[in-house]
Amino acid sequence: MSALTAFLVITWAAIVVLFLGLAAVLREVRLLRATVARDPGGFTAAEPDIDLGERFAGKVVLAADSGCPLCVAVARRLTDAVLLTHEPASVWDVPLDVVTDRAAWRLVSHLAPPVLMLVGSDGRVRRMVLPVRVEQVDDVLDDWGVRGGAHTG
Repeated sequence: MSALTAFLVITWAAIVVLFLGLAAVLREVRLLRATVARDPGGFTAAEPDIDLGERFAGKVVLAADSGCPLCVAVARRLTDAVLLTHEPASVWDVPLDVVTDRAAWRLVSHLAPPVLMLVGSDGRVRRMVLPVRVEQVDDVLDDWGVRGGAHTG
């Protein structure tokens, strides 16, 4: 077999393998779309396994960092919530209860702030959203059945 023939055979074999890989990826995307389509609210994950403790029980909690412009905007959008941060309260100029709790912050610090959480009466996070737009906060609070960040149920 000549070098040119071997090159052509290897090239076509590589192309076939690439197309088979692309077909497998497209199949996975189709299966993922079918899974998401079954839930009209989008993808639903398991309830978060985060226990913030009694200090945050029954409240809406915003975990935020003052260096994040979206965090500041979301904090100003809320009227009655707890702002969880790793910074001193003096950094924040918002009408919220600012709590500096490094232990609680460590539980959510791996997530990209802002992190909006609905905490149950036992101190465990029941619902969690990472808003990407300020306007999304109102929709989330309506969905959770709270007004302005005050937990009603």
